[in-house]
Amino acid sequence: MKSLHIIGISLLTIIRLWLGIQWFIAGIGKCINGFDAKPFLEGALTKAIGEDALVSSWYATWIEQLALPNVGLINVLIPFAELVVGILLILSLLTVPALVVGSIMNLNYLLAGTIALNPLFLAASIVLLAAGRFAYQIGIDHWIMRWYRSSQQPHPLDRIPV
Repeated sequence: MKSLHIIGISLLTIIRLWLGIQWFIAGIGKCINGFDAKPFLEGALTKAIGEDALVSSWYATWIEQLALPNVGLINVLIPFAELVVGILLILSLLTVPALVVGSIMNLNYLLAGTIALNPLFLAASIVLLAAGRFAYQIGIDHWIMRWYRSSQQPHPLDRIPV
């Protein structure tokens, strides 16, 4: 039974590291090569036209009203967020918030009509989020949570037998 536990934690660690490396590579590539979200956002708007539209009308409105007017900020935030999410997942530091931010970015890419590897990244994030603490059993978060739990005073209700 213990060997299954070790195999499961090892697989989750491999998935987390793979996902972290993917985010890091995407972020560093955008930082080195430059990044302009405007063509991507305008392309998403063209996918919102017609009967077979890939982008829903509400998301197209969001792009027109919020994203395109603030494309300069988005050009900075996306590479930074991808880089930070990648580093945090590789280190297993703030794993859950990094997975949530990565999932939100993936969901936005999917809503904009970009398929590529985004469904796979989103599925990996969901698996890791569902795994809970086992997703960061091998990493910095494990030791932070262990220290945090040991530093907490026991609650008086914990002594009551159930």
